[in-house]
Amino acid sequence: MRKKICVQEADEVEIRFRDRSYLATFNMRAIRFLQEVLQDTKLEDISYEHFAAIVLFSGIKVNHPDITEEEANAMALTMRPSDIGEIVESYVRSVNGIGISENEEKLKKAIAQMIGGKAGQ
Repeated sequence: MRKKICVQEADEVEIRFRDRSYLATFNMRAIRFLQEVLQDTKLEDISYEHFAAIVLFSGIKVNHPDITEEEANAMALTMRPSDIGEIVESYVRSVNGIGISENEEKLKKAIAQMIGGKAGQ
């Protein structure tokens, strides 16, 4: 049986500050970076701003391997909430529909709750 799979390119977000810009790509490498950061963390214990910084870090690290979690956290804290929300939504769109493990399923549910404004409830 022949199967046709129509692929889409990964979502990319250009993040511009006054003095620099970064390209965040939300592909399989970004998922791996995110998993590495979250591997020993309970999702329930992560605040929205910390989670957003991790998403930002994972996407930027794909194209800028020298970025640190601390730098991404500082960036996330200087952004408008609507801008960081768009970045997280781009990540969610990118991971939607992939075959995922139970932990990743929990991650998706947590992301959906955070985007829906239910974080911390």
